[in-house]
Amino acid sequence: MQFNFYLSKCMTVNENGITILNGNYKRNPQLDVVITIMGEASALAQNLKQVITSPIRFFQTDQKLYIKSEGKQCLGILKIGRKNLFHRDLNGVIKEIQPLCVLDFYVHESVQRKGIGKELFEEMLRQEVLTPEKLAYDRPSPKLLGFLKKYYNLQNYIPQNNNYVIYSQYFDNKQTNVFQQQLTQQTHQQQQNPQLVNQQRIQQQQTPQKMDQLDQMMQQMSLESKQQYSQYQKSKGQPPWATDQKQYQNMYQTTTGLMSAQIHKK
Repeated sequence: MQFNFYLSKCMTVNENGITILNGNYKRNPQLDVVITIMGEASALAQNLKQVITSPIRFFQTDQKLYIKSEGKQCLGILKIGRKNLFHRDLNGVIKEIQPLCVLDFYVHESVQRKGIGKELFEEMLRQEVLTPEKLAYDRPSPKLLGFLKKYYNLQNYIPQNNNYVIYSQYFDNKQTNVFQQQLTQQTHQQQQNPQLVNQQRIQQQQTPQKMDQLDQMMQQMSLESKQQYSQYQKSKGQPPWATDQKQYQNMYQTTTGLMSAQIHKK
């Protein structure tokens, strides 16, 4: 989403191009515009009946808002907050839990499939020191469900009346501890080597472009193969005397050249 001002002037942006806001952050008119427009775009993209991210709904709350920006562009937003939920298992037993919830997650259509969403999501996990299965997801879109399945192998959950998705791994502490250790080590390595973070970001952005180039090459090769096959079929249906005369001319020149070379040797 393009704005007519640099987003770094209205909010603090870290070295990864991500801003982390809480409800007590000092408001300003330009920041309100960014949150309003991105919240409306998110609601439209998810076919929501009402906007769930706005300055009124965010400021003076315990929620956090992660914003990915680049110059005058806002690329995506991720809003989280803790909720008191009731979860019913397969046996009908109801548990009361207070998970941190993903309340809104949106990447602008112009920059989707470029690793922006994963970068934003991973930054949130590092800052909150959490794993994906330890989060609850408020009315997740099909894209978000596919994202969690693709990158984190999360797919098993029991549908709830409150429309929150809580994966079965939420109650598995062993798997979570292992993942948290790996996440802590990864965070420490990135802090020690900032260049590694930039390289990973560049690779994530280049991978979709390389895939697009490969698709174009495959389409071009397929088109050339079809054209060659079509020419072969046409020549196959022609009578013998309709064969290209240029081919006979080339054969004649080649034969004449060989005979001349032999005569010259003698």
